[in-house]
Amino acid sequence: MRGRPLAVRLAALLAGVVIVVLTLAGVVVNRAASRSLDETLGPREEQRLDLAAAVVEDALERGVGRGRIRALLHRIATESRGRIRVVDADGSVLLEAGHLPPNVETDTLSTDLSVDSGGGALEIELPSAAAPFVRAFNNALLLTGIVAVATLLVAAAVVANRLTRPLREIALAARRLGGGDLTARAQGGSDTESTELATAFNGMAERLERSETLRRRAASDLAHDLATPATVLESQIQAMVDGVVPADASQLEKARAAAASLSSVVGQLGELTQAEAAPLQRQPEPIALTGLARDVVAALDGMLRERQVSASVTGTEVTVMADGGQIARALQNVFANAIQHSPAAGEVRIVVADGPVATLRVTDTGAGIEPADLPYVFERFYRADRSRGGPRSGSGIGLTVARELIGANGGSIEVEATGPDGTTFVLRLPSADPA
Repeated sequence: MRGRPLAVRLAALLAGVVIVVLTLAGVVVNRAASRSLDETLGPREEQRLDLAAAVVEDALERGVGRGRIRALLHRIATESRGRIRVVDADGSVLLEAGHLPPNVETDTLSTDLSVDSGGGALEIELPSAAAPFVRAFNNALLLTGIVAVATLLVAAAVVANRLTRPLREIALAARRLGGGDLTARAQGGSDTESTELATAFNGMAERLERSETLRRRAASDLAHDLATPATVLESQIQAMVDGVVPADASQLEKARAAAASLSSVVGQLGELTQAEAAPLQRQPEPIALTGLARDVVAALDGMLRERQVSASVTGTEVTVMADGGQIARALQNVFANAIQHSPAAGEVRIVVADGPVATLRVTDTGAGIEPADLPYVFERFYRADRSRGGPRSGSGIGLTVARELIGANGGSIEVEATGPDGTTFVLRLPSADPA
């Protein structure tokens, strides 16, 4: 029945169960009824047979003529509503009286006649006492079965429709989603299973819609990030070629800065591709996180001065076993992001702490991140610049790279807190084995 609707399969299953149950019930009841009637009526018929045999034996012993014996048998057959006959020792019928309707089920009782009466046997053939009851019961059972099957078919159709409606709605939503409608959502039914399925489908649809939104935004942002320095570089070179501006060190420095900006975007794209490669190659070694944090701050001193932002590193000395270059790059991306979103005279604090896992907390003094942006801060090319009130900055992949690098070293990164007084990113890494 593969490929048939669930309603049809359910109805067929229920109908089959009912038919099997009613058939078994009919067999059991028929046997029980026959046995019960035999136990009730059998002794009575046997007594009647014994009485008839005694009368026939007496008549035969006294030499009564066959005509009188036949009349006697006829009276007994009439009273018994059956057929009675006398057979000799060879089984040949000597006398017979009475008749039975055609095609009727019968029970035959037999008893031997005495030797003095000539031997042989007296047989009485009677309509089966159980047959009418069994026939009536079977007819009632058949009618009951037809009604039950019809009722169950209707009930199965109703139940199957209720069970499959959520599945049909989910299938319809899936077809809409496959057709490009990323807003398609499914409604679950009243049962737990369909609700869980609809929830899972909606979660997938939301992720696809979010990914598509991010993809479109990424294409726009990436085009801007590549076009702006490329345009500046082209304009600078063209101006020098046309003699509009002199090809001196100042103009060449502007061209170099534009080329460097373009190279930075391309480099970060390559870095993201490498970070998302599976598996990411790493070289674990003991890393002192406090020292690594100070090195990162020193490496970005020029950016701190340019943005007029101060920085501090505090906390306990913690050692982890990880790839030093990857952890440094991840922390540098998070730290640079914090600098970019801190106002002039702001501060970025890095706090190192030990525990079940080592933690690096990077806190800025920016405007915070809007709640609507929080689920996407680690998505590639996503920028929350609009919500954080700052200018467009960065390529939008620094935090994505940080997440991949930290994850490759067995750690995690998340936004712990955000608000008008700043945002805190937490990097967690497994502590080094003391042994």
